[in-house]
Amino acid sequence: MWPNTAGLGRRSGAALAGLLVSVAVGRGQPGDSFASDRVGPVSVAPTAAAPAPTPTSLTLPAAVRQALENNPALIAQRRQRGIASARVVIADTYPFNPVLETRVQRAHGPPEAGVTNKTPFESLLLWEIELRGQRKLRREGAAAALSRTDWEVAAQEQALAVQVIKAYAALQYRQEKLRLLEETRTLNERQVDDVRRLVDAGRLRPADLIVARTEVTDTLDLVSAGREALTTARQDLLRPLGLVGGLIETDGPFEPPVWEPDAAAFGELALSRRADLRARQMAVAEAEANLRLTLANRYGNPIVGPAVGYDPSKISTAGVQVNVPLPIANTNRGQVFQSEAEHALAVDGLRQAEINVRQDVAAGLARLAAAEQRAEQFRSKLLPDLRTAVADMEKLFQAGEPGLDLLRVIDVRRKLLRARDGYLDALWSVRQARADLAAAVGEPALGFVSPAVSPEPPAQMGTPKP
Repeated sequence: MWPNTAGLGRRSGAALAGLLVSVAVGRGQPGDSFASDRVGPVSVAPTAAAPAPTPTSLTLPAAVRQALENNPALIAQRRQRGIASARVVIADTYPFNPVLETRVQRAHGPPEAGVTNKTPFESLLLWEIELRGQRKLRREGAAAALSRTDWEVAAQEQALAVQVIKAYAALQYRQEKLRLLEETRTLNERQVDDVRRLVDAGRLRPADLIVARTEVTDTLDLVSAGREALTTARQDLLRPLGLVGGLIETDGPFEPPVWEPDAAAFGELALSRRADLRARQMAVAEAEANLRLTLANRYGNPIVGPAVGYDPSKISTAGVQVNVPLPIANTNRGQVFQSEAEHALAVDGLRQAEINVRQDVAAGLARLAAAEQRAEQFRSKLLPDLRTAVADMEKLFQAGEPGLDLLRVIDVRRKLLRARDGYLDALWSVRQARADLAAAVGEPALGFVSPAVSPEPPAQMGTPKP
């Protein structure tokens, strides 16, 4: 479960913690079956046309939960834990079984040889004994491998959650862009009607009506392209959710709340929260345990056990047999060098991962600051100034200002629409930067958008009245 992150940003609020818990408690288990995956029998009889799919409203936390429960790649990744658990059982089991060796022979000879027992035999019960703590080292290595597997699964979950957050934001972004294009088309259509009335009243020329109609024609293709991009974004969201079809609609604001992250806190948090970094740490522990096990097994193990015999002269013998390997031809130097190299590689990988984590956090904070600055410029200056300019131009146009024609009014309106489109791009950059920062810190809840603290959307542009 991902821990709480309330307090990391000075304005983040407690909403992130609630959203985080709502995702963490919904994590599914490997092997779960879902009704949407079952396929019924196929009928060849003619049937009526299927009704249009009903849109399903899905919040961002619910989308992340859906992905964690149903993504097939994640379910397959979770199967790795069963394999690692089996290796723990193998490591906990003593690797050697006792060997019973019995030799039964047939003895023949003259009486003076003292052959009084024609069936001599010899029995040995031998067992290879580990004397250098190999069992403990095996268990440590297997436990570290199991922990590493758990952290790798957690890293996959974190990456999947961030992928869903980005895909969800992309769908919202395309919805807002399409909404703006449709609003522009509606505005241009109303403008044609207004210009037609002004032409009939003799206040405008017929050429102005042609210009207004071309604005509508230019917008129609943009709306079609916006619908196409929206369809692609919806399919990109369905893939990580583990869904094949359906009509998913977003539920929640697109504009994120104003947020000032604490850079120092994020840097320390990432070192303890990044699951891939913790997996690297467990890989070092696993490699160290394997190296110590290789050193313990370097010279082999003694084989000991009782030995009894009954020879042809009916003499019984009993004792202990000890077999000790002599490391003369092979001292397992290659295995030791290989284990040392693997341990060094794991240590270097951990050091590289720590540096990458710090760099990811620094890059995420820098990108987020730049994106927030651009969005704030749109909110505080560009949009208010252009709205004021459009309102002033409309007043002058309605008052019959000399030299002010329709083309100038349309040009100012187009600049406002372009600024609103740029504002959507800036918000998209903010959402992506927050998702990247969430991935860098290892806390997907940082990429959520809370409706409770989200500011009001920007005011819509009005339609001039004739």
